[in-house]
Amino acid sequence: MKAIIEKVLECLMAFLPFLSKRGKKKMEKMKEFSELVREQYAFLVGQLEKVLQDYFGLNTRVKEMHTEIFSLKTKLVKELPRRCMRESCDKRQSENSVTAI
Repeated sequence: MKAIIEKVLECLMAFLPFLSKRGKKKMEKMKEFSELVREQYAFLVGQLEKVLQDYFGLNTRVKEMHTEIFSLKTKLVKELPRRCMRESCDKRQSENSVTAI
């Protein structure tokens, strides 16, 4: 019985170095993979930050443009009646109201 246990231990001792080398290789590969994933994650987060900055910058500019468009529309509505050149135009303002403004 003792001889059998010694033989089993010898076999295990022969395989343990082989298994530990495979385990080290797997651990190294896992570390490399996790580093790669972290780098990709950091890159994607950086790209997302750039996209958000661009989005909010454009959003602000679009709001400014809408404000300017509505302001110009208001001015246009006020000025259109003065542009009517026909004498029979109902929207044409009198000469007195044009000079008063």
